[in-house]
Amino acid sequence: MSEAPVYYTIETCMATDIGCVRTSNQDSIAFVSPGDPEELRRRGVLAVVADGMGGHNGGEVASRVAVETICRRYFASHDDDPLRAIEQALLEANAAIFRYAEADRALSGMGTTATVLALIGRRMCFGHVGDSRLYRCSDGQLTQLTKDDTLVEQMVNEGLITAEQARYHPERNILLRSLGTHPDLRVTAEGGDPPQLGDTFVLCSDGLYDSVEAREIAEVVEACDPQDACRRLIELARERGGSDNISVGVIAVRPPEAEERPIPVTREMILDPAEGR
Repeated sequence: MSEAPVYYTIETCMATDIGCVRTSNQDSIAFVSPGDPEELRRRGVLAVVADGMGGHNGGEVASRVAVETICRRYFASHDDDPLRAIEQALLEANAAIFRYAEADRALSGMGTTATVLALIGRRMCFGHVGDSRLYRCSDGQLTQLTKDDTLVEQMVNEGLITAEQARYHPERNILLRSLGTHPDLRVTAEGGDPPQLGDTFVLCSDGLYDSVEAREIAEVVEACDPQDACRRLIELARERGGSDNISVGVIAVRPPEAEERPIPVTREMILDPAEGR
């Protein structure tokens, strides 16, 4: 017996901002919703946030290559399991960035974080490398789904420091894993509870969560539509110094527009937060 069709609409906004201190934006973002209904049923929609690092323009190159490769590889995969498709996409992005760095000495040592969310009907899957984050907001409660691949997170897990001390630790941005810095990489790809009407997923770089607390993120996404939520969250981070690039994606699961359309319908946009400032 086949499962009943899934009816919901996805409202999405992805936004990135240079912040108040940096001279360039090394973050990259993407949201992909296939136009072909069959492809949408098979692979769903995909959101990606990447936070690059590296001298010269290395960080910008690394995050851009990561996002482009992940999106292309995920939808081109012939594997029926979206978790394996996400894992393959992350590994291919790692290899692509490493090749770029080997070919251009100016890009040596560049790398990037990557956090990926896929919603496929009743399934929610995500992949992760680095310290960009994925949250799920349900009934006003924000839950962090990813674990930071950082030195301070390891110290917290080993009981050496508290979670509160980790927030302000001088080495909190030291990564243990990132895309592109080593040819061999272990990536994380997991599934979670099925998306429910009223859920909101938030992807972000550390430029947001270093300045805006989880409680505040929950309050904003509960009170605002995705576009206003992105704008407000970036404004909050900038008001508190904006010391890093700030990227955020807000993906809200809403009631369907029409019962006869048993596929996710998306209304998405890429927001330029500089508009209106």
